[in-house]
Amino acid sequence: MYGKYRSFIVNLNGAGVQRSFLALSLGTAVMFILTGLLFASQSGSGLSSQHVGKLTVAMSNSVLSTIIGYEVPYFTGKQTADRQDVNVSALALRLMTSINPDDPRSLLGHELPGFDLFDTDILVAGKDVGITDLPFESSPPPEALTDAAQPETTAKAEGAPQADQPVLSTKGKKVVFIYNTHNRESWIDAVPQAKAKDEPNLAMDPKKNVTLISKRVAETLEKNGIGSSISNTDFTGKLNEQALSYALSYAQSLKTVKTVLAQNRDLQYLIDIHRDSLRRDKTTIDIKGNTYARIHFVIGMRNKNWEKNERFALEVHNAIEKKYPGLSKGIFGKKGGNGEYNQSVSSHAILIEVGGVDNTLEECYRTADVIAEAVAGIYWNAEKVNAVQKPKRS
Repeated sequence: MYGKYRSFIVNLNGAGVQRSFLALSLGTAVMFILTGLLFASQSGSGLSSQHVGKLTVAMSNSVLSTIIGYEVPYFTGKQTADRQDVNVSALALRLMTSINPDDPRSLLGHELPGFDLFDTDILVAGKDVGITDLPFESSPPPEALTDAAQPETTAKAEGAPQADQPVLSTKGKKVVFIYNTHNRESWIDAVPQAKAKDEPNLAMDPKKNVTLISKRVAETLEKNGIGSSISNTDFTGKLNEQALSYALSYAQSLKTVKTVLAQNRDLQYLIDIHRDSLRRDKTTIDIKGNTYARIHFVIGMRNKNWEKNERFALEVHNAIEKKYPGLSKGIFGKKGGNGEYNQSVSSHAILIEVGGVDNTLEECYRTADVIAEAVAGIYWNAEKVNAVQKPKRS
């Protein structure tokens, strides 16, 4: 009977047992990671640019140059003296959890009500651009959307730059279409009610608004030989007539965009111009003694082909930065809100935010001229390439 109920005691304090437990824990973790990678690899045909972006987000330029240099020796000579190492822990955390230690939104965005409104990715960062420079837009209050015109204000704006008769011309073809989904976005100084209260959300006006920027861009494009047309549709007014929410602005402007595309097969570029709600210190830059309204591009990442739109935005961004460094704050991708911004209709459809509520019309006009010149340069360069690639008739 005594042997039948014999008991034994296991000593878990031994160093060997502790090492075995640690090895078992690490092995289990590795197994789960490998299993996850295995199933992830089966779900897609290969790495996308988004995956590559996650892999490189925690790497500095010098680290990327070093990695590429293993295969392309040219890059090894381009490394800077202040070489930085890759942040392995940040990279691993982001790959496994999608949490970026440098961006609290990645942790709090889905937990705090309303925080996901700032679900914006910095696709291409301009000079000194960080999280505090992210575009901010909120729906204006009902009183700002009424059809009652504000008192007329006078503003002496610079005339569009004079140019000789353009050597190049689209010969009457309208190849650029410019419109304003939020067509009544204005500036605090232009709206007495907004100026009195210093309230950005009240800076809406049926007459003096961002449509003036669109007209200026079109005028400067024409001076560069680029046939352009603009929309005169009051999208906000149409929403008011139908008692529809301001959130349906893009659905309203999309109707016009599709109609214009159906009527004009020559259209190649579609530009939707807005103004941001950030204040002056974030939206203004001094370049050679002149103040300009800074710009940024918004790409709707719910559009399955958004990367094509990003490539076009990058062309414009680079062209502007080459001559006016710092004027462009970069390219931002948005998944929240509308998340598409009518960009699925064309790979050359972009949204440009020009300045903010505190900028002046003169500053916006200067920037409009820069945008137009950049777009014109891109268009004519593309035409040269097409002419070279076009096969000759025998």
